[in-house]
Amino acid sequence: MSDQNKNGGVFQTSPLMILLSYTALCCGLIAETILMSWELWAIPLLVAGLLLSWGLHIAQVVSDRVRIWVITLLMMASFFFYGIHVTSAYDMGLLMMIVIMIYTTAGEINLINICQITYFVTLLYDVVVMSIQGTEWDSLLISRTILHIGLIFMAGWLARTIIRRWAALFGKSGERIAELNESTRRMNAFMANLSHELRTPINAILGITNVMLDKVEDKEMRANMNEILNAGDRLADQVGDILDYSEIEMDSLVTNDENYMIASVLNDLVSELRPIMPDDIELIIDVDAEIPAVLRGDSTKLKRIIYHLINNGLKYTKEGGVYVKFSVIKQAYGVNLCIEVRDTGVGMSKDELDRIYNRFYQAQSGRVIRSGGLGISMVIVSGFVRAMGGFITILSEQGEGTTVRVSIPQKVVDDEKCMIVADESKISLGAYLDLGKYSNPNVREFYNRMILNIVQGLKTTMHWVDNEADLAKLLDKVKLTHLFVTDEEYERSRDFISKLESEMQVVIVARASYELPKDSKAQIMRKPFYCIPVVAVLNSEKAPTEAPEKKIRCDGVRALVVDDEPMNLSVARGIFKRYGMEVRTAASGEEAISMCINEDFDVIFMDHMMPGMDGVEAMKRIRYDGTKNMKSFIIIALTANALSSAREMFIAEGFDGFVSKPIELGELERVLKKVLPEALVTFEDDEDVSEDSRKSASEDSAKVASETSPGSDQTGDMSDKKSDKMSDKMSDKMSDKTSVETPDGLSSEPSETEILASCGIDRSVGLGYCEKDEELYDSLLQQYVDEAVDKKEKMNNYFKEKDLKNYAILVHSLKSTSLMIGAEGFSAKAKALELASKAGNLEFVEENHEELMKQYDEITQTISKAKGFEAGEEEEIFEFFPDEE
Repeated sequence: MSDQNKNGGVFQTSPLMILLSYTALCCGLIAETILMSWELWAIPLLVAGLLLSWGLHIAQVVSDRVRIWVITLLMMASFFFYGIHVTSAYDMGLLMMIVIMIYTTAGEINLINICQITYFVTLLYDVVVMSIQGTEWDSLLISRTILHIGLIFMAGWLARTIIRRWAALFGKSGERIAELNESTRRMNAFMANLSHELRTPINAILGITNVMLDKVEDKEMRANMNEILNAGDRLADQVGDILDYSEIEMDSLVTNDENYMIASVLNDLVSELRPIMPDDIELIIDVDAEIPAVLRGDSTKLKRIIYHLINNGLKYTKEGGVYVKFSVIKQAYGVNLCIEVRDTGVGMSKDELDRIYNRFYQAQSGRVIRSGGLGISMVIVSGFVRAMGGFITILSEQGEGTTVRVSIPQKVVDDEKCMIVADESKISLGAYLDLGKYSNPNVREFYNRMILNIVQGLKTTMHWVDNEADLAKLLDKVKLTHLFVTDEEYERSRDFISKLESEMQVVIVARASYELPKDSKAQIMRKPFYCIPVVAVLNSEKAPTEAPEKKIRCDGVRALVVDDEPMNLSVARGIFKRYGMEVRTAASGEEAISMCINEDFDVIFMDHMMPGMDGVEAMKRIRYDGTKNMKSFIIIALTANALSSAREMFIAEGFDGFVSKPIELGELERVLKKVLPEALVTFEDDEDVSEDSRKSASEDSAKVASETSPGSDQTGDMSDKKSDKMSDKMSDKMSDKTSVETPDGLSSEPSETEILASCGIDRSVGLGYCEKDEELYDSLLQQYVDEAVDKKEKMNNYFKEKDLKNYAILVHSLKSTSLMIGAEGFSAKAKALELASKAGNLEFVEENHEELMKQYDEITQTISKAKGFEAGEEEEIFEFFPDEE
């Protein structure tokens, strides 16, 4: 019989049952030996055998089968000792039948055979002894002997029959279970493959619908297309859920440990949640400032856990809100990251709580406030939490809402607080929020708790008012630096607050649909309102709106910008030229070191993450070489990592200053004034800045694409001619654009903004990164297209070679350049691949690489359509220019 069968059902108890039977036999045999004055030397042997059997059972040092055989041999020896006494010859038959029935539970025929053989051998010994002693074998004695032999034979036959039938039954059950398991495995594999296959048509549907939406003016048709988009987005989410569920069911779920910042996880999460957030439900996120800045764990699964929990809360909440609390409990291994999600929804009964983890289970449809979902979100959450070594508890009462608490162990990489205000003593916060407008008392409690934690965690002072009159009284007594106002209160007191925008930084916390008046100088912060964007505002050191009109100039300052990404060089060059700087660029740390040996620079702007030699190492090499050559350099870190912990890290490494990307002019000017000698920084009124300076900066930024692309050793004249040729071609192609037929049959040409938006590019975002410089933005678009062929070729090569290190560097570059032109969605996808590459998650890269490349092609083609140029056009000009000269 197979081990599987023997370990199931009644067979699980057979070792203990046999041991207890053996114990009873030994105890009875010892007592009878003493009473009948049998051989007393057998008693120590019986006791030793009994102790050995119990020792093996308690120690569990051998398998059940071995223990059963050891006990059986000892029991048969004891039985033989009992049976060889003539007085027990006909008593042992009944005793052996009982033993055979007990051994049936062991499920092994050989044990039955041993019992029968022992009985027959013992009986034969008794017959011989009785014959020698002169026993008269009459018909009664002979019939008794035959009857006992027959009974033992029948007992053995019956036991073997039972065992064989059990074996057949268990065998069929095992085969059936194996078939069901295989069917489940194949079904899960099919669902996983189906999900992969569905991604492509879903993306096509969403992409084509977006393109058509920009061309359609009919309101009814646009509404129908928006419904298609909403349905497509839901389907895309469900496909992702199916993939997660399939991995959990197939026990193939793998966690990928990586360093992450909780602030980044929450920012990404909030971006995903905003499209599904209803305006009538409040989402309050409360983050403990004591959470370490950098943790190590699976941030992707962590984000999915939080997303599903919040989405469930929103789905079952009709009025009120969802409160999310993040905190940590310190442990020897790091921290337990604690997540609490509490809603004011319909709640669950005890029966529903018992079934909450069942696959495809959902609460009664009539109680679901917002439809959607497959009923597997809690299975996914539970599976992810279990895979990450955590636990989950759910408390709920019907009609009172639900509270879910999750605790996940995480390692600590950087134990500095995740949120730090640079100089809290200089900050005075005001909050204009009327909680009385929320009818649900839980929402008022949530906001109270969150605001209190912000004040305590950031160690700042906050003055809270709920009406305009109290705000006016507050301003008479307190000088505020920042005022946070919700959109409802802003509309209620717009005239009054507008007057304050020149005295302090006013931040409007608004719903997704709210738009600020065009003449407003306030800053908008989209809901949900939570502390991370608040800290970003407080640390931005944004120049106040009443800042003096004098702007700094750095005429003649020799600047070197070091970055491996040409588009970053383009943006930086265009911005620095505005200040009158003489800008040189280097595409690597090694090139920067060489240039610093041969040339003198007043300031160096150094990127951090570069292939080969990173920015920190390059900075230290430049300083080392400079010491030998009696040179000193001012080196500023120029990186996308904008947290206060990053700022301190770069300063500690030896940088003179820190500027985050995308470059914010107020921050840049503050750093320049701090690190540059006073003689190199001058001031002039805004109206006195010459038009020639602005024009020069724009022209330089437009030419920088050619100067930083391969073949940059061409002469300056060639670059100028190339720029002119490019402009001519752009003008010609733009004039040749074909018109688009609208559904109404009217011929209308889509605007450049509409064409770019069709592939996910927000032109206004890109212009924001270029400080509203349209020529610079156009040059970035041109460069984005020009470098695509070479970048795709390298990415495909690294992908085929499974070189994730260099692949991550290129995807990091693609993420940055895509963000700078306004392709935020595509940039997010590139970021996901970057994180997967750094974590060594080859499977994720293989699943998403082709899709990323396909979308990359679509974006470059759309840019070419909008701007009238094509990928590779720059290389073509370089190739033929010398012949024209």
